[in-house]
Amino acid sequence: MTTPNWHELLTDLNFYTGSYPEQALSAALTHPQVSRAPLLAELAACASDPTPRTDDDEGWMLHLYAMHLLAAQRDTEAFAPLLAIARLDGEVLEQLLGDHLTEGLPRALAATCPAGEEVQLQALANDASCYLWSRSAALRALALRALEGDYPREALLSWLKTECEREADRMVDGGLRPEQGTDTDHLSELVITLEEIGASELAESVQAWFDDGLIDDSFTKPEDCMVRLQRDWATCQADELAHGWGYPRDILGEISRWTCFHPDEDDEEMDEDDAPKQEPVVRDAPKVGRNDPCPCGSGKKYKKCCGAG
Repeated sequence: MTTPNWHELLTDLNFYTGSYPEQALSAALTHPQVSRAPLLAELAACASDPTPRTDDDEGWMLHLYAMHLLAAQRDTEAFAPLLAIARLDGEVLEQLLGDHLTEGLPRALAATCPAGEEVQLQALANDASCYLWSRSAALRALALRALEGDYPREALLSWLKTECEREADRMVDGGLRPEQGTDTDHLSELVITLEEIGASELAESVQAWFDDGLIDDSFTKPEDCMVRLQRDWATCQADELAHGWGYPRDILGEISRWTCFHPDEDDEEMDEDDAPKQEPVVRDAPKVGRNDPCPCGSGKKYKKCCGAG
């Protein structure tokens, strides 16, 4: 097999071209001796100077490909720049990563975290100066590492117990309620993580936090939360790793399904005379956001249930 030239691959990978760059991505994935160094360099550059990559007119894509390809290879060298990216300003992150902030980033952090370095994810999750969804990504990454067998459940549970109690005390002492803003949503995110690992040991405490109004029930309903907390470990692993939520194992297939490579049918070219009159879209139910509860009633967020595909 001919070794690819990185500069030729970059032609298809640097910016959005309108089509799925299958050959270039496949070559980058199967020839890490060619792609690894420039992909790592792209993540480092993204962390230090994200501005060019947030320009919609440019359609920069390389940082997204780098995050996913290096995660698929479990490349621990990618962990530090990914952490640095996660600590960027929230508005910048929304422009930089879009839905990848709550979908791709947690999995990439989990897959690239070196063994024994979970403390760095804990530090990100605890950092109130960071964007809420970056802190959430760190929590998801910790849960994912436990579910994948790379981080002891008992260690995660012990840390979560301490953090939940600390955050609950902070909210009580400050007279805070979750509806007051993102600074008060952290306990709700911590409880979601407890659900993910079936932390029945803390069910009584969680119920008390619900009763005290410290948890936003738009994140998780009390009755659904109690059911999920009581799941055994095998069920947690089966449920939480479904929908491709585990480590990236078919990254080319995943990227090929990105929305940007499947424009809506309404955007397809058609003869102007043959085009039917467009009627307004009428929804049977309100639009579901990626972090809203799934309408199927599972108790999970939409992004991790019916919206995961």
